[in-house]
Amino acid sequence: MCGCQDLWRQKDFPPALGLAIVATAAIFSCVAWAFYQPAIAIGILMLAGLLDMVLYTMMGDMLVCYRCGARHRKTTIDEEHPRFDLETAERYRQQDLRQRGATH
Repeated sequence: MCGCQDLWRQKDFPPALGLAIVATAAIFSCVAWAFYQPAIAIGILMLAGLLDMVLYTMMGDMLVCYRCGARHRKTTIDEEHPRFDLETAERYRQQDLRQRGATH
């Protein structure tokens, strides 16, 4: 914990699980399409999309530090904590690069 006050909010959902759901749905959909079952193929993709929406609404948020990347789960999250901001992330990335360059 670096003590940085710049935190951003994101869903507390493992990206590997999301990728596994999409990849599995894509494979099963391709198999159904190969057997000339387009309705089933599209249904599989729609089911995966529905599952994704349900998981998205059920998952809570977590806070992530821009400077060190620490993840703060099960903490009070106010509306003042914004979503990811590329400008803020780039500022901390440039600061980190300058500090690393000064030590080398």
